[in-house]
Amino acid sequence: MNKMVQFFKQTSALALILISIGIAVLSYFIQKPLPNIFMGLRLIAFLLFVYATIRLLNKK
Repeated sequence: MNKMVQFFKQTSALALILISIGIAVLSYFIQKPLPNIFMGLRLIAFLLFVYATIRLLNKK
């Protein structure tokens, strides 16, 4: 768990935004067969995007 927290603290905001966009794009491929996983991935991507945006705005 500590490794995951350190990853989010040390990774740049732009990299986190790119990761969240990548998760959102990948989730479109599983939309039809697995709708619950699709919604979970979209939620994770959204939360990661919001976190990265807040980190980016706080630096300026």
